[in-house]
Amino acid sequence: MTEHLKLEKAPITKTEVTKFFSPTCGCSTARASIVFSLRLHGRVTISILDSDDHVVRTLLDSVNEPVGRLRVTWNGRDGSGLVAPDGEYRVRVHLPAERRTIQLPNVIHLDTSPPKITLLSIVPRAISPDEDGRADAAHIEFKLSKGSRALLFVDGRFVTRARLSSRKIDWHGKDSHGRLRLGLHRLTVRALDQAGNLSAPTSPVEVDVRFLQLRPTRINVAAGASFSVAISTDRRNVRWRFAGATRITRRKRLFLRAPAVPGQYWLLVRSDPYEAGALITVT
Repeated sequence: MTEHLKLEKAPITKTEVTKFFSPTCGCSTARASIVFSLRLHGRVTISILDSDDHVVRTLLDSVNEPVGRLRVTWNGRDGSGLVAPDGEYRVRVHLPAERRTIQLPNVIHLDTSPPKITLLSIVPRAISPDEDGRADAAHIEFKLSKGSRALLFVDGRFVTRARLSSRKIDWHGKDSHGRLRLGLHRLTVRALDQAGNLSAPTSPVEVDVRFLQLRPTRINVAAGASFSVAISTDRRNVRWRFAGATRITRRKRLFLRAPAVPGQYWLLVRSDPYEAGALITVT
C-alpha cells in the first residue's frame, strides 16, 4: 500500500500561489492568485486558512471543474466581507471524488502596513552628468523599515527604482525616458514593499543639473564700476571673454570692471564643449 501511494500521481500539479499581497493597496497586487492544474475532472472546494487552520474564506464550494488549469483569486476578505487581519494564510483544496484534502505548502502573506523610508542624504546638490568623474550624479542614501525597494521621484514624477532592500540610488539628471533635464529639480523617495504598499514621500530636496552656469545672467552696472559673477561648474578651469579681454581662471567667481563706454556687453565663459553667457548693461 505504501509503495502504491508513492507511485500514485498527484491530483493537482503546477501550483502557483501569490506570496505577498495587500487588499488595500489599490494596485496590481491587491489580490492573491491561486493557480494549479487538475489531473481529473470533478468537484473542487478551495478554502483559505489562517495560521490556526480556521477557514477564513471559501473561494470555491464544491464546484464541478474540468481537467486542466484552474485559477481563483482572493481579495483578502473573510466570509463576512471584512478585510482579514495581516498575517500568513494557506490554501486547502478538497476533492470529494478522490476523497482527498490537500493543504498547499505555499504561504500567502497578507500585509496592509505601508513601509517607512527615511532619507539620510543627497549629495552633491549640484551635478553635471558629463562623465568626467566629478559630480556626475546625485547619490541618494536612505533607510528602509522592512523588505521593500525605494522609488525615486523627480518633480513628483516617477523616474527609477532601487533594487530590493538596497539603501541607495544614483540619479544622473535624467527623466524616466532617459532625457537629460537641466535646471533645478525637487527629488523625493518613497518605499514600495512586496505586497504593493507604498510609503509617504520624503521631504523634497532640490538638486541642480548644470554643466556651466553664470549667476546672475543679467547685470546693470555703472560705467567703470566693478561687478562680480558666480561660475557654477565642476570643471577645474574655464576661459572667459569680456570687453576684449580673455583669460583662464580656476575661481568660482569673476571680479570684473565695466567698460568706460555705456552700452551692452556679453560676458562669455567656456569650457569645451559647454558655454554660458551673461548680458552686462553699462550705464
